[in-house]
Amino acid sequence: MQQLVNAIIRFRNGLVYLLLISLSIFLLQQSSAYHRSLVANVSVFFGAQFSDFVNSFHSYFNLRETNRSLLQENQILLNQILFEEKLPSDTLHYSSVPLQVIRNSFINSYNYITLKGGKNNGVKNEMGLVTAQGIVGVVQVVQNRYTQAISVLNKDLKINAKLKNSNHFGSLTWTGDDPTKMRLFDVPTTATIKIGDTIQTGGMSTIFPPNLPIGSISNFVDDPSISFYDIEVSLFQDMTNLGTVFAIDHPLAEEVLSVQQSTDEK
Repeated sequence: MQQLVNAIIRFRNGLVYLLLISLSIFLLQQSSAYHRSLVANVSVFFGAQFSDFVNSFHSYFNLRETNRSLLQENQILLNQILFEEKLPSDTLHYSSVPLQVIRNSFINSYNYITLKGGKNNGVKNEMGLVTAQGIVGVVQVVQNRYTQAISVLNKDLKINAKLKNSNHFGSLTWTGDDPTKMRLFDVPTTATIKIGDTIQTGGMSTIFPPNLPIGSISNFVDDPSISFYDIEVSLFQDMTNLGTVFAIDHPLAEEVLSVQQSTDEK
């Protein structure tokens, strides 16, 4: 204990300096949205560098499991091609960018994913992240070599989703409990549903194409006093085990957003 006290006394000037710098940065980023954005970008850069370093060691000792996972995912993608269960495109031609997950949180109320790959790879804000099994998140901050995305396991994120067997839509969100499940709200009770029904993306935005797999109904509440179901959805994608994910590029995203913005301003 005495040695600790002596060390604090010896380096007190440096400790006080670091404390004041930290306090100044905290107060600065609280002062305006611009400074919050600036601090967030700096944090993502240095945090991503450290996570990438740690992930390199982790990946080295897990090469066998990584290879097995990649082979399994490639097999799933191959089956999709053979049976023509491709990403739906209608008349559009979506493209994808593979990204490596280097940090993934799933135990908080507001979870995020850090990925290796950024502007240099063609990643842009508001791109949806998917795997062959299901949706993963939405790109939020993009730098040249790294990307931060908001996970589907984030209470702030709401995703347009629908029943596979009908055109009934709802809002999918995470309630902060089980990382394997989400909740689907606003589906009217006029829809016929049952346990095991598949839930897909609705496609009413430029983030996710329509009809991508999300999960299946594991439970639901049909309250006669209200007109909408409360549906529990078990995710197809294990959000605690992410390796390589794909950022989906909507070919007409900028044009669609421009039209929407013009309409909103009227």
